[in-house]
Amino acid sequence: MILITDTQYLTNQALKSLLTSRGHSVQIATSRDDLLQHLQKRKVELIITDYVMFDFMSVADLSGIRKLSPETPVMVLSAAISQMQIKDLNKAGIRNVSLKTDDREELLQAVEAALKGKQHYSGSVLDILLKKNDPVDLAGPLTKSEIDIVRQIASGLTTKEIAVKKQISFHTVMTHRKNIFRKLGISSSSELVMYAIKTGLIENIEYHI
Repeated sequence: MILITDTQYLTNQALKSLLTSRGHSVQIATSRDDLLQHLQKRKVELIITDYVMFDFMSVADLSGIRKLSPETPVMVLSAAISQMQIKDLNKAGIRNVSLKTDDREELLQAVEAALKGKQHYSGSVLDILLKKNDPVDLAGPLTKSEIDIVRQIASGLTTKEIAVKKQISFHTVMTHRKNIFRKLGISSSSELVMYAIKTGLIENIEYHI
């Protein structure tokens, strides 16, 4: 049985339809608890997840799932991904990565490779790995507004100061901040600054304590 773990309804249904048409048994989990229940109740041949959209805080959470069910391969199917995220996944032992923009045959090839325990990066993911990216490319899933918020935080501005500078509400800045932390799998401003430095969104000299 293949287990799809995503919070996007259309992604779940489209992927389930595609895989069942090829004879695969497919179930959908929409929360981490649901995923754990499936792993406890039956044999799962493959987990397909967009860990950024799903109920995971970081790649470390995926590593925890792999430890719980080491015989079950994990395939990451993401809307957007950066070189750094791909490398982090690789370090966690996850070497099956595709994008939601990949075509039908590419996705099917990725699934079949994962089921056989073979490493597979789709063509679009390989392009990302081989490309010399600029800082915005490296930001991966972050929007332009979120990238700007990252830079403001790194410059030493408080949430209130960012709201005033960008002429948006305090609540809007907090929402951006929460989404940024969730997407990047981090839990503190210092981690955020280190991410920004590593990806080139800011220079070391820009960072103010």
